[in-house]
Amino acid sequence: MSTERIERVDSIPVILYWLMKMRVAEMIDAVWHPHNNWQGLSYGQLAVLFLTYVLHRQTHHLAGMEDWVVKHRTVLEAATGWTIGPKEATDDRLGLLLGALGADEERSSRFQRHMGQHLLQAYALPTAIARYDTTTFSVHHAPPSGAEATSELGLLRFGHSKDRRPDLVQFKQGLGTLDPAGVPLLTMTLAGHQADDPLYVPAWREMAQTIGHRDFLFITDCKGAAVLTRATIAHEGGTYLLPLPLTGDVPAELYAAVANPPVAPTPIRLADVPDEHGEPRPVGQGFIVVQELTAALAEGRTHTWTERRLVTQSTAQATRQQQALHARLRKAEEQLRRLRIKKEESVTDFQARATQVLHQRQVADWLTVQVEETVTERKRYLGRGRPGPQRPYQMVAERQIQLQVHRNEAAIAKALTLAGWRIYVTNTTTTQLPLDQAIDYYRDQWVAERGYHRFKKGSLPALPLFIRLPTRITGLMLLLTVALQALTLLEFVARRELAQRQETVAGLVPGNPRMKTAQPTAERILSQFTHLHLLIEETEPQIKGHLVETLTPLQRRLLALLNVPETVYDLAFHCPRLKFYNST
Repeated sequence: MSTERIERVDSIPVILYWLMKMRVAEMIDAVWHPHNNWQGLSYGQLAVLFLTYVLHRQTHHLAGMEDWVVKHRTVLEAATGWTIGPKEATDDRLGLLLGALGADEERSSRFQRHMGQHLLQAYALPTAIARYDTTTFSVHHAPPSGAEATSELGLLRFGHSKDRRPDLVQFKQGLGTLDPAGVPLLTMTLAGHQADDPLYVPAWREMAQTIGHRDFLFITDCKGAAVLTRATIAHEGGTYLLPLPLTGDVPAELYAAVANPPVAPTPIRLADVPDEHGEPRPVGQGFIVVQELTAALAEGRTHTWTERRLVTQSTAQATRQQQALHARLRKAEEQLRRLRIKKEESVTDFQARATQVLHQRQVADWLTVQVEETVTERKRYLGRGRPGPQRPYQMVAERQIQLQVHRNEAAIAKALTLAGWRIYVTNTTTTQLPLDQAIDYYRDQWVAERGYHRFKKGSLPALPLFIRLPTRITGLMLLLTVALQALTLLEFVARRELAQRQETVAGLVPGNPRMKTAQPTAERILSQFTHLHLLIEETEPQIKGHLVETLTPLQRRLLALLNVPETVYDLAFHCPRLKFYNST
């Protein structure tokens, strides 16, 4: 008697092949070794199964993986050649794995370094530009109490929330990536109250050690602009590019430079923004100021270096900022004109209410309000009848409130002048990094941020987070970073292959099959392998199986772009336990 059943195959063989090619299991097992009571799959093998689950189902929830393994067990065993026990992927077992990966910071750093060096060599990744950025992950866990609340070792803490949820505890994540694909080489899971400023130098050093040299441009946001950070990187032989924050003395310095530029601003042209004739179109203007800086380093040392200040203006951003300022001023004035004093409200309270409108509309620097109260007395006759000299009356005080709104025209003119202007600093020379190229590089800062979008609202969601132990949270973020490496490498390989062939690919956009692109995303590539099924026929003592569908021309082309052999779907080749035949 024989029985038949079907398992979904989808993109699982492609994902497993890709993770094997990245040598994820081998790298993890070289650093972490399970305790003696651990049986079955190794840490590395279980991590590969978990990453396949994450990439296939686009979730990290541990409770769902056991059922997923049961539904795809034959495919998983056929594609890997491993014997997967019925309890290999329980949430308790996965929790132990995550706890082990997140418990030792030194081992985690060693794994990331070895993994990054392997990917650099295996995929010939360019190392000219590296980026680093941080974000926060707000969670709905109960806030720490007692000794944990005051401990400096706690991971989930209150802090400055980039998710605009100051009422929730959070942890902070740092991510270091390489252009052009945003392949991560470094991840750092930190306490939620940790300041960003001290993170940039350690991140730069770790990335330099992984890359193997310091001859790369380190691009960060304005939080990395501390003088000590710039001095340390320059002193240790690195180069950087970052904007100065518009705080402290910087706005005054910027206005002085813009109002009286030392040299005439030149147009900024970007090659990827062509005009109607195909030539680079001006997107702004700017000029360069060279200065020599001296800063104190650790242990009483000092460092002197030459830094270029790139004073630039984005035309589009200037227009947006000017329009936004005019709109905020207009709406604030309209709201103030509609403001009426409440019964029994004091002038002080009315003034505070009007001032609150200025802060809500973010125009307190450009508008001022003044409340004037005039009190007059009038007779109010008592009783009925016409007024007369003998008619009783009483004097009643009447309040008249006038709210006057004044524009600070000088401050408004200054703000309109500074619209779109920003100062970027770099210790490179003009030959190494021209003005146009510097702005073009920084405009690609979204490359690093895209990984966070995938973690928060994309295909690798870390939220909502149900894990509570700090070591397991750290281990989870480490594995999600490996999953991000897999996705970004998929994109990098496919796009590089299309660029070398000078081709595009169509059929990836739902609802628009004719749309062509030379930059396909990993998610859309993997989505093309859904609805592939394995038909399994069990006849004692033999088990046969075959792929029900035939690979489409688009699927075959995508496999060729990724350098993935079509035999990954010939599952009989990978599973000695089963005797498969392929209907294709």
